[in-house]
Amino acid sequence: MEEYYLMWLSRIEGIGIKRIRVLLACFQKAEAVWNAQREQLLSVKGIPEKTVDAILCSRDEEKLERWIEELEEKEIQFYSFLHPQYPSLLKEIYNPPIGIYVKGALPEDDIDKVSLVGARRCSRYGAGVTYRIAQDLGRANIVVVSGMAKGIDTMAHKGAMDGSGQTIAVLGCGVDICYPAENKELMEQITKNGCLISEYPPGTEPNPHHFPNRNRIISGLSKILVVVEAGKRSGTLITADLALESGRDVFVVPGNVTSALSEGTNNLIKQGCPVITESNDILLELGIIYKEEERQTFSKQMAEKLTPEEREIYDEIRDKEPVLAETICRKLHKNIQEVQYILSLLEIAGYIRRVPQSGYIREG
Repeated sequence: MEEYYLMWLSRIEGIGIKRIRVLLACFQKAEAVWNAQREQLLSVKGIPEKTVDAILCSRDEEKLERWIEELEEKEIQFYSFLHPQYPSLLKEIYNPPIGIYVKGALPEDDIDKVSLVGARRCSRYGAGVTYRIAQDLGRANIVVVSGMAKGIDTMAHKGAMDGSGQTIAVLGCGVDICYPAENKELMEQITKNGCLISEYPPGTEPNPHHFPNRNRIISGLSKILVVVEAGKRSGTLITADLALESGRDVFVVPGNVTSALSEGTNNLIKQGCPVITESNDILLELGIIYKEEERQTFSKQMAEKLTPEEREIYDEIRDKEPVLAETICRKLHKNIQEVQYILSLLEIAGYIRRVPQSGYIREG
């Protein structure tokens, strides 16, 4: 029952995480806060009278029972920071949530997790790169964490699941609320291949001030944060800052220097964040090193997932003799923009490598 008393504390309007921790330090248990007299609460240093009144007014056993029944009906779990299933990495961040609501199956704590974030209005390049990296991570049994927003977030979740991996969506609303609405099907898929997480109770509608709070959880759940496309001022950069403040590694996918979508990411590179051009960069950072035969098998599995358009261009590239993009254009009767776009995707994903002034060859 202590878990539910902690949930009650976290749902008192205006109390805040810091004051809850002050109360728990004084009373040891949330149940003791529930049962404390007004004089006892007023005697706690750092707890104003307004907060004491809010605590006393919120003691409603019937309401607490309704909340518990709602969780059961909607198949939602509440894990406080004292629960053994509360993610250990999340406890390490500044001001971790008192508890999280979870819909679906929370991946095991010892499985590596990587957060992938970026612009909502992303380019085709950004979407393709994100999908490919997430797909590879999913195949390597690495959990992909993102925020289920449009654009990069959506592609991160889809890629991970298409790679037969697990994914976590951290929401700025209740886990029973779909935002954006068009991601309803994706939301349902995520609950079957991972979970939805929020620090906000069921029924909480999305609110602009929820998302910076949501971002600290996205970065806090993972050892590594990967940024793909971000404008000069964006929520993605807030997430990156939070990750750096928590001592996490932030990697950046380089973008077009003429694109506004890449201003933020390219600035992160200038600040010293490492560049990644393929999923293997992340695997190496996590200490996952494949033997040569395993790497070839992994590469073969990657190649089997190419789209028909990508396969057509990939088949024109050889192992040892570089092929120019212009040569591929002439042979396949395609325009240079289309070919260069797909070549960029193949290079970022690690299928091919560009040889300066000579063209492209297959990687490995």
